[in-house]
Amino acid sequence: MLLRIAAVIGLGLVAGHVLAAEPKPMTSSFRKDGALLVNGKSVMPYGFYISTGHSGDIRLKCVEQIGMIGGTVVHIQGPWDDDTRFLDKAAELGLWVVAGHTETEAKLERVKKFKDHPAIIAWTLFDDANTLSTVKHLTKMNKLVKEIVPHRLTYIPLGTQSRDVLMPHAEFFECSDFVGWEMYPVANPKAADPSLKATETQMALVAELASNANRPYWILPQSFTWPGGRVPTPAEYRNLCYVGLINGAKGVMPWSIYHMVDSPAVRAKKKAEGKPAWEEWYLPDSKDLWIECGAMATELKTLAPYLLDGKRKKLTDSGDITASMWIGESDGLVVVANLSENESKPVSIVLPKGLAGKAQTVFRDRPNGLKLVDGTLTGDIGKAEVHVYRIAKK
Repeated sequence: MLLRIAAVIGLGLVAGHVLAAEPKPMTSSFRKDGALLVNGKSVMPYGFYISTGHSGDIRLKCVEQIGMIGGTVVHIQGPWDDDTRFLDKAAELGLWVVAGHTETEAKLERVKKFKDHPAIIAWTLFDDANTLSTVKHLTKMNKLVKEIVPHRLTYIPLGTQSRDVLMPHAEFFECSDFVGWEMYPVANPKAADPSLKATETQMALVAELASNANRPYWILPQSFTWPGGRVPTPAEYRNLCYVGLINGAKGVMPWSIYHMVDSPAVRAKKKAEGKPAWEEWYLPDSKDLWIECGAMATELKTLAPYLLDGKRKKLTDSGDITASMWIGESDGLVVVANLSENESKPVSIVLPKGLAGKAQTVFRDRPNGLKLVDGTLTGDIGKAEVHVYRIAKK
């Protein structure tokens, strides 16, 4: 017996040192309600795309900026594997990386090489998946990627940004573990309806399709300028973020903090033809919008217990006002958004029974002023405003 005990003890000793336990691989998954889990712990995803045209130094700079404002995720469009300092920096800052892209089988080598990197939680199968790929191809790539990294997630962005691209077929919502919805209405020359109200219509449809497919979806709000357009105002940006959350989005990952789509030669050619071109874009240069991006990070951290663990109930189904409520253990969170960019709108929303007291504004430096009267939230809400309230249970 003594010899057996000594042998067992000896397995944990080498030259007088106790062997460290084998570290468990990082895992990412979703809870049944769609909340992101990293190593089993829930995370409120908020971060930015780093789009094409970047260098290693730009990737590193963008990751540092996202970390500074309190982001939790970053999507890196390819190619990026020539200089991966940003991956280690992301891990150092506590940022989770959605890594793009794996459009072809040749790119699976990248997945194999970085399959265990502690910062990567997901792999993007295809950009603009419903316009650039097919359900058959995405399903194939999803299977191949998951065979390599079963402990990580797969992702595709979807959208309908022009008069020619219809709402994606329901099957696109079944090709990956989760989807992102592109919401880019501001000064969009290609959109059939470039209004905030149109985004609510899209979100309601996306929520239904994602629910039917039992897939979480994240919102990809606009944080850039279309060629010949303008940057979203801080109020418009905040509205886009919250309209996605009101409709059930489980994460916010705007496009983008950086992009440079057209080469210098293409930009010069387009300008000579009188056509707008994509110029280099670095979001922190738009100071007011970047400040708003940081404010949203702070707000989402404050609201995370409700957004992740509360039971959501949509309070509206049409009109210029959209609203949802998240019911917690002791109180509820109500978010109300005005979909009109041009005028204030009256609010009259009947809340679920069991709530009492005042509508207490969560962010005192943000628009507020609605009142709870006999179970109805009433008042006026300014153009493109978002109001956020806590209301206690009886």
